[in-house]
Amino acid sequence: MENRQIKNHYGLIVFWKKDFTKRIKAELGSQLKHFDKALELSEGTDMRTDFDKVMIEYLIYIDSNPLDKNHYFKYFNSYIKGKKLKEKFFKHDLNALKEYYKSYDSKTKEEKDRQASKFSVPAWERYVLFMMLKFKGVYNKNDNGLKLDLDEIFNVKIIGSREYNPLTNVSRVLRGELPASLNLIEYDISRANPTFIDIEVGIERKTDIYSIIGKTEYNSLINSHKESSITISKLRKKLKPLYGEKVNKVITEKRYNEKGLMYKNLTAYEKEYIQKFVKHNGLTHYVRLHDAVFVSKHEEIIEVNFGKVKFKKTPLQPPQVLNKKKLFYNFIGSDLFTSAVSYKEFLEQENFIRVTEANNDTITIFKDSNNVVKPFNHLTDTVAYLKSQINEYNTFEVENKLAKDNNTNIKNSFLLMQPKPLKYYRDGEHSFGLPFKNGFCRFNKDISNIEIIPYKEVKGFFPEHNTQKRVFNPTKDNAEMSEFQRFLTMVSVGKDPEKDTLDKEEQKIFDSFCNMFGYLCHTYKNPSFAKAIVLTDHNADGVNRNGGRGKSLIYKALEQVQNINVKGGTEFTPGYKHRFADLEASQKVYVLDDVPPNYDYDSFYTNITGETFCEYKGTTGVTIPFEESPKFLFTTNWIIKHDKKGTSTNRRFMEFKFKDYFNESCTPKDIFGHSFFEEWDNDEWNRFYNFVFACVKSFIELGLEAPEYDKETDNYKVSFYNESLTLEFERIFNNMKFKNDGFTVNDFLTEYQMGSLKHEKYFHKNNTKELINQYLNYHKIDYQYVSMDRKWHINLKSN
Repeated sequence: MENRQIKNHYGLIVFWKKDFTKRIKAELGSQLKHFDKALELSEGTDMRTDFDKVMIEYLIYIDSNPLDKNHYFKYFNSYIKGKKLKEKFFKHDLNALKEYYKSYDSKTKEEKDRQASKFSVPAWERYVLFMMLKFKGVYNKNDNGLKLDLDEIFNVKIIGSREYNPLTNVSRVLRGELPASLNLIEYDISRANPTFIDIEVGIERKTDIYSIIGKTEYNSLINSHKESSITISKLRKKLKPLYGEKVNKVITEKRYNEKGLMYKNLTAYEKEYIQKFVKHNGLTHYVRLHDAVFVSKHEEIIEVNFGKVKFKKTPLQPPQVLNKKKLFYNFIGSDLFTSAVSYKEFLEQENFIRVTEANNDTITIFKDSNNVVKPFNHLTDTVAYLKSQINEYNTFEVENKLAKDNNTNIKNSFLLMQPKPLKYYRDGEHSFGLPFKNGFCRFNKDISNIEIIPYKEVKGFFPEHNTQKRVFNPTKDNAEMSEFQRFLTMVSVGKDPEKDTLDKEEQKIFDSFCNMFGYLCHTYKNPSFAKAIVLTDHNADGVNRNGGRGKSLIYKALEQVQNINVKGGTEFTPGYKHRFADLEASQKVYVLDDVPPNYDYDSFYTNITGETFCEYKGTTGVTIPFEESPKFLFTTNWIIKHDKKGTSTNRRFMEFKFKDYFNESCTPKDIFGHSFFEEWDNDEWNRFYNFVFACVKSFIELGLEAPEYDKETDNYKVSFYNESLTLEFERIFNNMKFKNDGFTVNDFLTEYQMGSLKHEKYFHKNNTKELINQYLNYHKIDYQYVSMDRKWHINLKSN
């Protein structure tokens, strides 16, 4: 190949390889014909010239594929070919990448081709070789006896006042990709154009001009001309705040009428000061880039200020790595590598967690995001997930590798994961928090306001819940009333707070309902205060099942706060062995809805105050400790009987009665105009959650106390549940009360057996004494019960 046939750097490499092989062959007197053999035989000898050494270092560097590490190169080239790679894996400044996308999209086809060429491999390789030859001192040194015009080969040109070379034809974000032996510094003129113009028109400026106007806008204005879409008068008016009365000296008639004249003037200043910088610092090895000079780090730079013109120093480095996320695969050159460790590290990076649970020896994988754990079918879905994360323009090779790794490296990666105990978040005794989309919102008794903290500061996991899809903005205590707060007022005291004022006693009852709701929302369980909540109907008669008062909206509201388990009252059989088989550790409230009359509440004693044993069919049961077990909520349309002697029941259950503000003919939807929860907007959700926090705060600070109800009346209504029984009792009692020597249970039952309703078995030896006492107390009949002879004596004079 003759010198005149070398048209570019690739031609130079071919020419040099041929010449190098020929020279080594001559030196050794051998018959070798291949470059690789010549390279091998010349190693460690003085047969290599300085030019040879640079070329060899260049080839070794290029073969290491350094651009593989530069994501600007990878992402931009994929983008211009029609595929946008995943932003979450981008290593560098994502905003800068988006600006490249935006700039490319706004260009004409010719401009797009020009921008794309600056990201091309040939442009970058030409740049690397050019810079190496320049800074290794062999660019103009023909120690091989080669007569080469490198400026022609590298297309170095002087056009006007600027030099154009391979450095000017490669993207800024690729310039740092150079061999480590080239340690370069860029010295560029700070605020070049504004400074040149200030010097030209004689302005002393204290304020940075770019703090007044953006750099892009400024350069656009000063380079405007008569073919632009702005008149000279408007142009001068826009620039007058910067230059005052001297604006006409900046935008002269000649500059405005002659397109490109301002550019010529400014680049002439560039050249002048670049030459001053080079001359004053005695530079021989340097490369110019418009208003900047690239020099070796080892050059002694003694002068950087030339009057108002100042050169600022910037090290030339690869783009900074801001995002350290890795992929599960790695290309080294053209070879693809994966391993069990690389899969494991990637899955952990993507918040996959292997959890361990008592009595469970299988691999359990969760997908965790913001401490939210989502069960993941790792045996069937892992490959599909990994495929979705491939970040290449052409995915074929990686997909093929995935298929091969499915039963080996991928499976083994889960075994390598360090399992974590599955512990769900629990509130503290004096704290309460909920996971929202914008962060974990937490209230603490010692803190006046609700604070939002990042999830990494939260101890414990969260199950999937609707709160995580909502943004919550805490407000002050005087926030607008929520619909749920208004509803709770209606059902607790029977008044609409938007129309009626609550008296002191009504306010106390409403506050107790708020504290009750706060208690159920709060997941901390105090072993000395373990209560089950029972929601009943005010003025229930023990006979008719009215309902429709809004009790179900309480647990539906709880569903918007915590994970709960809802069972119909007739579905749950207290004595059934597997009654808690569907209870999960993530569920914070266990709801028994619409339980029947005379329900066996006593069967829940242990579950309310102690641990809960969940026995499953066909597998080992699990014990949920007291502090992790749910609180219990019961709803019923029936009266609950109160036994003064039943201290266990009284200690464990707290009753809250619903007023009959709502019923089948007047529903919450009738009052509010829409359904709760499903038809709420963002503002209403925000008011609701602010009310939730207020209720929990009130409970934590004030505790929980149920309203006082007339249980004597309730007991009477339960016992005298139908008219037939009541009339029969009164018939017998009217016969008994006139006995001067009193009457006994046997006397009462003897009279009953003589009546026509004896087959109804209303009265018997186990219930008659209690019924007599209830009747006497409810009707306030004056009597005396003599324990010695077990007789009631009625004071007829007082009745």
